[in-house]
Amino acid sequence: MEELFKSAENVTRIIQLILAPAVIISACAIIVGGLVSRAAAINDRIRIMNRERLDLLRQDTNRLLAKERLREIDQQLPDLLQRLQLSHRAVMATYCAILVLIGDMLLIAIAAVTNSVAVGWLALVVFLAGAATLALAMVLTIRELQKSLNSIKYEVQRVSSLMVEMEDLK
Repeated sequence: MEELFKSAENVTRIIQLILAPAVIISACAIIVGGLVSRAAAINDRIRIMNRERLDLLRQDTNRLLAKERLREIDQQLPDLLQRLQLSHRAVMATYCAILVLIGDMLLIAIAAVTNSVAVGWLALVVFLAGAATLALAMVLTIRELQKSLNSIKYEVQRVSSLMVEMEDLK
C-alpha cells in the first residue's frame, strides 16, 4: 500500500477515480431540484383545486358553470394525485441514485487502496446500479410529463366545449 501513495501521480489517479461519480452526483442534484419544484407545483395545484371545489360546494351549485367546474375538478384531481405520486417516485429514485453513487465512490477508494480486482468489479456494478436508478427516475419523470400534457389538453377541451354550449344557450 505504501507504494500506492509514493508518487503524486498515483494519489492524483486515485482521487480522479473516486471523483468520477461526483460528476453524476452533481447532475443528480440539479435534476432533483427541478423534480422537487415540479412536485411542489403539483401539490400546490391539488390544494388550490380542493379549495376551489369546497368554495363551489358552499355556493349555489345550480348554476351551469359551477356544476361544470365541479365536474372538471372531480375529473382532474385523481390525475393530479397520480402525477404527484409519479413525481414523488422520481424524486426518491434520484435521491437513491445519489446514495448509490456515493457508496460507489467509497468502493472505488477501497478498490484503489487495496488494489482489489473484486472490489473494483463491485464498484463497477454499483456504478451501473446508480445509473439504472437514475434512468428509472427519468422514465418516471417522462410519464409524469405526459400525464401533465393530457391534463392540460382535457381542461382546454372542456372549456372550449363549454364556450360552444354557452353560445347555443343564447
